[in-house]
Amino acid sequence: MEARTILTRRLHNGLELECLDQSKQIAADRWYICVGVRITVPVEKKWFDKASLDENKFRSIRNILGEAVLFEQKKERNFVSVQQKDQIIKEICDGIVDTALTYLGRDNFPAKLILKRYAEALRAY
Repeated sequence: MEARTILTRRLHNGLELECLDQSKQIAADRWYICVGVRITVPVEKKWFDKASLDENKFRSIRNILGEAVLFEQKKERNFVSVQQKDQIIKEICDGIVDTALTYLGRDNFPAKLILKRYAEALRAY
């Protein structure tokens, strides 16, 4: 089964949160519920305080990471009855939106994610 977008939300920091239903039926009346969260963060200088990131470091980040980094997360529930499926998906999405408004929507989230992915890429070399 292909993932389908069930919710998009513009965050306070300008990024767009996308929730994807990746659930699948595992028995006659049971479901594996999986809601994917995805945020594409463009690697742009605007996310960084000008004093904390010089041009050379930004070029290095951009060369290694490319034009964007992807934040992905999955929220899962297993062996859910068909009668509860839609309600569980709604509850998961509501929780995701609450988290997005308090954490993922912060002004410093993009810079922190970019720097984390940069450090991970450097360790992988």
